[in-house]
Amino acid sequence: MGTNRAVVTPPIDDVFELLSNDCRRRVCLFLRRAGVEVATLEDLVEALAPDESDAERERLAINLHHRHLPKLDEAGIVDYDPRSNTARYWGQPTVEKWAEHVDAVDDGPQAES
Repeated sequence: MGTNRAVVTPPIDDVFELLSNDCRRRVCLFLRRAGVEVATLEDLVEALAPDESDAERERLAINLHHRHLPKLDEAGIVDYDPRSNTARYWGQPTVEKWAEHVDAVDDGPQAES
């Protein structure tokens, strides 16, 4: 995946800030697990909110388009083209590692309070 581009590792603080948002974390996990190099905004909405209402899916699409994908683009995780609503994923091992870790912790047994 993405052999035409050098992998740039963002600073760890940037990685944690990016992954602190559930939506961005889920986008990164989807792109990694799906093994796709290019995903459309529609692909991402379908993957992240398959059972949501049309209104919720529209809200997600707007948030992805205006907030989350540009932020991932700025960090060099994806190349987001807002004209075509496509995100090209190049792979980023540090982001993938921490996104997988957070996902495993979130899905793990919950400690009793």
